[in-house]
Amino acid sequence: MARNVYPHGASGGAALASGQVMRISTAAALAIAAGSLALPAAAAAEATLGVDPVASCYREQSRVNLSATGFTPNGEVVFTRDGVPVGDPVRADPGGELNPNLILPGLVSGQRRLTYVATDQANNTVVAHVSLLVTATDVTLTPAGGPPNRLLTIRARGFFGGRTLYAHVVRAGKKPGKARNLRVSSIKGSCKTATARRRLFSKKTNPGHYRVQFDTFRHYQGDRSVSTDFAVTVYRRAGATRVAAASRAS
Repeated sequence: MARNVYPHGASGGAALASGQVMRISTAAALAIAAGSLALPAAAAAEATLGVDPVASCYREQSRVNLSATGFTPNGEVVFTRDGVPVGDPVRADPGGELNPNLILPGLVSGQRRLTYVATDQANNTVVAHVSLLVTATDVTLTPAGGPPNRLLTIRARGFFGGRTLYAHVVRAGKKPGKARNLRVSSIKGSCKTATARRRLFSKKTNPGHYRVQFDTFRHYQGDRSVSTDFAVTVYRRAGATRVAAASRAS
């Protein structure tokens, strides 16, 4: 998938998003948690909807637990996001409570605030909502063109699970060789962002195909669960080494 040099990255694995930047898929998984306890059949005066764990920002495609109260006992509750149903209706327990699991959608890039609404099917005036700030796991590299040793501005977000962003450069192929591990920047803020100016390749980089992986680990491992990858081609033309193309690694 050839694109401009250093395009937007995306989290490892399949992304739920498609299309233009900031457009998200409408797909999400919602499943009722097993083992709900029977409570007295008395609905609360006002419905509520909460989330666990409570956080100021969530990574795309992560799993959270919703906690709803005040709905019709044994009645069905429909969850929507932006007016679009999310999963199948979920049935409340005898106490009017329910605890479904929610898998957040994928984002192409950036961050977006998503509002989930729970509506009682027996009484559609009983409604509750919760708003979550969700970030993509994404890296952008600029400028796009130039020699491999050019100074890059690296902007990253969504790297949960560590305090430092690392870049790992490894030769692609049957004999990839040892990875070169580079510290990029500290990770800050609720949406786990990092910004730095770094060189990923040297002036004497040999022509060939390379993989650049960004994650929160000091040492390279190709199957990190939270990472962004680029496939980079370096070529030699008119006596100068250049970067030909880079694309998101599959």
